[in-house]
Amino acid sequence: MVLSMKNLKDKIVVISGAGSGIGLATAQAFAEKGARVHLVDIDGARLKAAADKLCGFQITTHLVDCRDGQAVMQLAEEIYRQDGRVDILHNNAGVCCGGPVHEISLEDWRWSVDVNLWGTIHGIRAFVPRMIEQGGPAHIINTASMAGLVGLPYVAPYCATKFAVVGLSESLAAELAAYDIRVTTVCPGAVATNVLKDGRVNLPGQWLSKIQRAVDRFGSDPEAVAADILAAVRSGQSLKITAAGSMLPLWILKRASQSVYDRINRLATKFASKL
Repeated sequence: MVLSMKNLKDKIVVISGAGSGIGLATAQAFAEKGARVHLVDIDGARLKAAADKLCGFQITTHLVDCRDGQAVMQLAEEIYRQDGRVDILHNNAGVCCGGPVHEISLEDWRWSVDVNLWGTIHGIRAFVPRMIEQGGPAHIINTASMAGLVGLPYVAPYCATKFAVVGLSESLAAELAAYDIRVTTVCPGAVATNVLKDGRVNLPGQWLSKIQRAVDRFGSDPEAVAADILAAVRSGQSLKITAAGSMLPLWILKRASQSVYDRINRLATKFASKL
């Protein structure tokens, strides 16, 4: 039987995309509970700022590009040499790519897939065999999105990769239960992070500016998502819909009636495209 983790003290935690946003907030939440946290990010300046913020806690920083499978494998080797085990792996690094689908370049499609999907796959390939070998309860957290549960217009690469992460996580949850490894899929709605500002998003009309203003004003704090992630680890919850906000009714509607959801989605998109 898979066990949940009530006590996080001295647990070894690895978080990608930990330099800001949900990753940093989750790193702080685990560190405050006494965990030893490895912060992984591609941005050295953000890593340094994160380390400064978490000064006094048990943290180690690693400058790694999650798109590079060999680099992630070397990261796993380094962490296991240092700590001998990993109790919690959080595949969190993600980017947003969007625009009219016929205008999105192949390069941007690859960028989205490489970070959002291959980054998660590289984390799984590097750490899961070692987590199985070490034995005992462990936990994997994969950050997806509400956009991995409901298809949204103008962010096809983002939706495609996040839907893939949801499916991948469901498969892992079934398979790894035999090894006492729990898998949680995190599906946040709008969260006040840098994902849009750092993304490659070219939306028609005033869409992007309106969405950014709405996220800045109404988006949930990353700390709220981090608290939900800790709760999911402690309870062993598989699917965690957190900070869904206005997107939660869309998911409920889709589950209740796909045809009605499709009709409303098309009408809303047609209306919004005129803004």
